[in-house]
Amino acid sequence: MSKRQYEIILYGASGFTGQLVAEYLAAEHPDLRWAMAGRNQQKLEALRLKLDLPELPIIIADSHNTEQLADMVRHTQTVISTVGPYAQYGTPLLETCAKEGTHYCDLTGEAQWMAGVFEQINPIAQASGARLVHCCGFDSIPSDLSVYLLQQQFKARYGCYASHISGRMGRASGGVSGGTVASLMFVAEQASKDASIRDTVMDPYALYPANVTPGNDVPDQAGIAWDENFESWTGPFVMAAINTKVVRRSHALAGLPYGADFRY
Repeated sequence: MSKRQYEIILYGASGFTGQLVAEYLAAEHPDLRWAMAGRNQQKLEALRLKLDLPELPIIIADSHNTEQLADMVRHTQTVISTVGPYAQYGTPLLETCAKEGTHYCDLTGEAQWMAGVFEQINPIAQASGARLVHCCGFDSIPSDLSVYLLQQQFKARYGCYASHISGRMGRASGGVSGGTVASLMFVAEQASKDASIRDTVMDPYALYPANVTPGNDVPDQAGIAWDENFESWTGPFVMAAINTKVVRRSHALAGLPYGADFRY
């Protein structure tokens, strides 16, 4: 990738999560070449004023305007997208990044969307060299990285990888953005109308690469159950349905180092 004008363009900067990312970039990376992008000039200007960065570039691009999206991604090495639901707004940007060789990451937790675009867009990204990384938020970085780090420690201590890992969460605090709620509602609406989407949401291996044979893991916990290992009652976590799929996909993309029958 030749040197481009920006290192990062933050798309959807004026939204709830986008503002958090913008504040982080402004505070922690003062020398970064970056710009904010979205469709609302007034909101982006208000955020720029809040950040006290009067020279920070603003780019206007609508999620369904492919010409605007193409012009935007050609000027940056990486796009961070916080615009969801991704099944409604994400595909044109993802495909444009793949075509232009621009790296991309997002916050999606929409398995039905990812499963639907992988076959179409992955070959384009492989040809251009673009790296497309989904689920870079609370779903599913804690699950994905904790499994990876735990396995490194397990192998260092016991000389092999664990064949089965369970993830449990205790008390936690925090809020839910409007975009997350909208995404959950959109998935529920799609699943209520389309049996294939319901099957994707329930399939433990929905995000598995097409050329890798699925293992024997079971669907995620659906109700209250006693966990003998943790010696406590447990219930399903709202993000479990995507977190478990992402862990399995990462394992498959890494070449199944924990074994073909690894369960999470």
